[in-house]
Amino acid sequence: MRKYLSFRLLLLLTSFPLFAQSNEWSTQYVTFDDGVNGTGDQTSSVAVVAPNRFVAIVAQSPPSPVLDNLFSLPGNYLVGYWDADSADGRVPSLINKQMKHPDYNTDAQFTDWISGLDEIRLAGAWQLASGKNNYVYVANNDQEHNILVFELTETGVVSTDFRMTTGSENIFAIEVDTAGYVYVIDYEGSDPKTNEVKVFAPIGAPGTTWGDFGGHNDTPATTIDLPPGIYQGLTVSGDGSQLFISATSERSLWKYVGDPENGYTPDNSFQLTLAPDDTIGNGGFGTPSFLGLAFFDDPPTVFAAVDSFIHIGSSGGYPYGRIYQIDANTAVSEDTIDIAEWNFRIAGDYATGSSNGRVGGFASVIDVDVESTEPVLYTQTYYGWAVEKWVFDGVVSVEQIAETIPEVFSLKQNYPNPFNPNTTIEFELQKAEHVTLSVYNVLGRRVATLVNQRLSPGTYKATFDASGFPSGVFFYSLEAGNFKSVKKMVMTK
Repeated sequence: MRKYLSFRLLLLLTSFPLFAQSNEWSTQYVTFDDGVNGTGDQTSSVAVVAPNRFVAIVAQSPPSPVLDNLFSLPGNYLVGYWDADSADGRVPSLINKQMKHPDYNTDAQFTDWISGLDEIRLAGAWQLASGKNNYVYVANNDQEHNILVFELTETGVVSTDFRMTTGSENIFAIEVDTAGYVYVIDYEGSDPKTNEVKVFAPIGAPGTTWGDFGGHNDTPATTIDLPPGIYQGLTVSGDGSQLFISATSERSLWKYVGDPENGYTPDNSFQLTLAPDDTIGNGGFGTPSFLGLAFFDDPPTVFAAVDSFIHIGSSGGYPYGRIYQIDANTAVSEDTIDIAEWNFRIAGDYATGSSNGRVGGFASVIDVDVESTEPVLYTQTYYGWAVEKWVFDGVVSVEQIAETIPEVFSLKQNYPNPFNPNTTIEFELQKAEHVTLSVYNVLGRRVATLVNQRLSPGTYKATFDASGFPSGVFFYSLEAGNFKSVKKMVMTK
């Protein structure tokens, strides 16, 4: 235990500021709330099996006091999507045996896992993960705290014959690597326990009992001992060599290295703790921390949901809710998806629901998942009752249109102006400088970064695509060394 406590101390000694850094991420779609494509209630997790094919889990708010009743939910069910967009894609789900779709905003709806005479109801399940064969693994909190395995098909979410008991402790986060090893973490760590993280061999591996009558009781392939605390996130690299844990009570992200057969040890060089000023303002409640996690292999990247856990905003809503993009090797925060800022930019407030297919509203991000081949993210809004798909637009490419060295630095008026929805911005550089070309709305909020790189002398142009914005006045700013210039432009639809 001493090595884990020293590891924990190392992390707590250093805090890292993580702030919104980029406006290059945007929603491709958000499932409509209050309709046939909605999840129907408070949504805590999403697992992606293929592009636009995913399963969400509804975990209705427990009775007060919430944290004392976290695993006693009035409703708990799965909602599947096949070739989804904002308005379409939801498939039938197993709800209380007979129902093909969950009703909207109704308690006492639960998904039943059924295999022959073996039947287990979802109970206190907050998170799920995807694996091979369109399988979805649920960290359930029935009496034996089973990992329940379902399959997403074009015609519905169906039970498989596979489940695995994990013991007597409440479990929260779950992950599956590409070989099929299943990782699950206890919600709460304590000194007497030595197996807060359990790793189970894949379905079908020799000696496993995932689908055996009278089985479902394998000994974990390996375990990890964690210090006392609350843990709400877990992810691994595809090959299982890097494992990351959200130490939620410590506001820290921890890394372990090893493999599921030989075990894991802490990586003391990876240190990441939220700074004290990374907190909620503007009427929000709660203290944000690391929650659900996802891993993308190339380049090795951890995506971390960071928010306060099921705390409702007030006085204008939900001003905090982010996903941090973190280098898995260096612990450097490379980018931020500021969900709350996106909601405000598109909807004009923090609490407009998912009625336009672009914002989920009510930023309350608990979990995140990523496609296996592209850094395309899926997350949820707990109080917005929706799933969001986020894509990276990237920095708009800048084109050099003349190599002649200008006499001065200059920023030209955009053309056309007014414009709809695209406009071109030209600028001249007298000498090589790091150049930032940004666009702001009338409130002074940066809404796009068109250029952020070092450029050689010459004349350049960049394009601003405002198709995701309402009509109005924008300002664009060029910074190059000591030179700075701002101009106004107008978009009319």
